[in-house]
Amino acid sequence: MKTFLLVTLLVATASATLPKIGLFHPRERIINGQDAADGQFPYQISYQWGLLGFYQHVCGGSIISPTWILTAGHCVTEVPALGEYKIIAGITGLNENNADKQEINVIDKIVHPNFNGGVGPNDVALLRLATPLEFNDRVQPISLPAADSEPSGDTVLSGWGSISTSEFPEMPNQLQTADLPLLSLDDCSAAIDALLEPGEENPLSAESNVCTGPLSGGTGACSGDSGGPLAQDDTVIGIVSWGFTPCGSEGAPSVYTKVSNFIDFINENVSDLPK
Repeated sequence: MKTFLLVTLLVATASATLPKIGLFHPRERIINGQDAADGQFPYQISYQWGLLGFYQHVCGGSIISPTWILTAGHCVTEVPALGEYKIIAGITGLNENNADKQEINVIDKIVHPNFNGGVGPNDVALLRLATPLEFNDRVQPISLPAADSEPSGDTVLSGWGSISTSEFPEMPNQLQTADLPLLSLDDCSAAIDALLEPGEENPLSAESNVCTGPLSGGTGACSGDSGGPLAQDDTVIGIVSWGFTPCGSEGAPSVYTKVSNFIDFINENVSDLPK
């Protein structure tokens, strides 16, 4: 519980003028996205935490097989241990009810063994479901990239995202989406260096991360997008990991776990990947 509160403080105390580094943590989301169309992202799930029968969205995730969800490591380590977890698939609105909606409990969580928590490399985890998803037009797995491939070009981000660029999120019920350009690792690292405090170490990793802009600000990932998919051509290339608050700040990139570097980790744990 202590780490969850620490991340909350990282968001709440961010300077209004100088962006501060921090995890994209639960309950704050995409900046200046637009409403997704019904069924536009059939691989997107809402990962929810519940206590005493009340549930709330805490992270995103991607369906990669009937019984496994790909998400961020900090979506496991930085949320409460007490309570229950489930995923909801087949929805565009968090309060939506439709014939394709599926709610399934999470019975196992596997965090990458080299993820040390907080802001850092190897921020990836797998969630095992109690029963298999039933695939239909609104519930589908997303493809995985080739091992060790390097993405480039434009991407699409989805998540239940805030429309606020301040420290105080304004959260829509509707799934949000934004088209974002990938940044080179050199440009991303330079942008991060420019925002760090003196003596603060740049946590970007060539093996572990990809980044998106625009560095002009105004659009980008934010906290509750954590664990959600950054995609190209229905392939998940990134997992929302960390960035700067306030989200969407000028000069501040969004940072994702590079999925292509974790294909072995996924294959070692997931036995029912689509062929």
